[in-house]
Amino acid sequence: MTELDYFTCIPMVTFNLATLSASFASLNGTGFPEDIKMLKIYNGGNTGVIVSYDGVTDNDIYPANSTFVFDIQANHACNSAYSSGTKYGRKGQVIYGRGTAGIGNLYIIGFH
Repeated sequence: MTELDYFTCIPMVTFNLATLSASFASLNGTGFPEDIKMLKIYNGGNTGVIVSYDGVTDNDIYPANSTFVFDIQANHACNSAYSSGTKYGRKGQVIYGRGTAGIGNLYIIGFH
C-alpha cells in the first residue's frame, strides 16, 4: 500500500458477543481489508473476550465494557538494513476470540 499524507479508515466490524463460545472464532470475518497502523477495539458487552492473533494462542483479553487502542507504529525504531521501520497490522489479519456468550457487541476499528 502506498504511503499517504492523511489517514484512512477501514470499515468498522461489529461482532455479536452472544455468539462467543469456548472455541476461537474470527471476530473480524476474513481479516482487515487493508493494512492498518492503529487498531481500536470497543467491547460494549458484559463479557470479556480472550483474543488470539493466530487462532491458537491466547494473546490478550478485551475486558467487558472496555476500550483498547493499539498504536502499532508508536515508539517503533527499526535499525535493520532490511526494513523501512514502518510496522503495520497486515491486510488479511484475522483477530480470533473465545469466551462465554454475553450481551452486547464488540467493535473493531482500524486506521491507516
